[in-house]
Amino acid sequence: MKRKVDEFHVIAAAYLSGQQKNQEEIARDLEISQSLVSRLVRRAKDSGILEVKTKFVSERVSAEELARVKARLSTSPNQQILSRVDTLAPGGRLPTLHIYPCHSRNTSIATWRHRIRAFSDDSASDLLKVLGSASVVGVAWGEMVASAVNAVQRTLAEGRGLRRTKRDFIPLMGEPLGRPITQHSSSVLAAKLAEAFDPKLEPGSTLSLAPVPALIPADMTKAEIRAIRNLIGKIAAYRRIYGTDKNRVREDGDSAPLIDRVDAILTSISTQDRPLGFGDDRLIQAAGFQTERLNDLVIGDLCGVMIPRPHLDSKSKSEIELIMTHWTGVRVEHLEACANHAKHGKPGVIVLAIGANKAPVVYEALRKGLIQHLFMDEDLADRLGEICEASPRNV
Repeated sequence: MKRKVDEFHVIAAAYLSGQQKNQEEIARDLEISQSLVSRLVRRAKDSGILEVKTKFVSERVSAEELARVKARLSTSPNQQILSRVDTLAPGGRLPTLHIYPCHSRNTSIATWRHRIRAFSDDSASDLLKVLGSASVVGVAWGEMVASAVNAVQRTLAEGRGLRRTKRDFIPLMGEPLGRPITQHSSSVLAAKLAEAFDPKLEPGSTLSLAPVPALIPADMTKAEIRAIRNLIGKIAAYRRIYGTDKNRVREDGDSAPLIDRVDAILTSISTQDRPLGFGDDRLIQAAGFQTERLNDLVIGDLCGVMIPRPHLDSKSKSEIELIMTHWTGVRVEHLEACANHAKHGKPGVIVLAIGANKAPVVYEALRKGLIQHLFMDEDLADRLGEICEASPRNV
């Protein structure tokens, strides 16, 4: 027989609950069932005689976990950045910002590498979720992308990532001149991601741009550049990724190169002083370009696409266009096409970046709508927020 709930028991249960007793203890004190105590406490809350105050016990979580939560929930930089981007491109799709603790703001080489590793580990699960809706993923190069790929591999191996489904991973950049093929190259990283998502994938089955130079040397004439590009166009992997003559159907009958189907691009972004870098400026030097002049013309690069400095004259713009004729990788129209895929639920351009020194380049890329997912640390977010807050609204 169900026992009648009277006012005495409601008040008594509320009183004992206020004394921090749990439902089992209240049931014993009032000599009633625990299920009845649950109903009494609910009625006491509804009537207003019992208020429950929730307290977060920070001592029960690690400092690292708490720092990550605080970084992800930080709204001040988010609001400043998103508000500014919305002002620059009203009505457009706002980027998604993913912010993680920087652990340190030290920029020494040893600390920087530790920061990259910690950032990659913190963001791996979220990065996998973003990649979940992608079909064809273009992969850039560099230490940051390599660290993210390694973290994704570890996460998938531990069974903490999304369900493995078929995706195509393709390299977007050839090899840097004057540098040996490394674990940071675009082709190597695309292959590692493909194998992480499909452990049964046969080695060597992914496309490679290892025979392709990322930059054609600066001292080549226009005729020589055309000849080299014709030669590169004969490389099967490059032809499959970038095509050749868009008006001519390829030999395999598929007229659309893979770059036209890329709906996610995984890349880092340069600092102001090292556009088109591969960790340093040896690529630029080996190609025969002047780093100082390049810095005068561009604020940085995103996936090899140079971002011009504002208010350049026509001569300077033409100089940038000439330099880009030597680049064999992604072009701005490819980034824009990938960004458009985000309107249909795809990831678009995913940028991984840490450090305040990248904020000016990130800001310009956001201004141009070239970033759909920005994974960054607090150091970069804080500086980016400051730039957004200080920048004139009529730019």
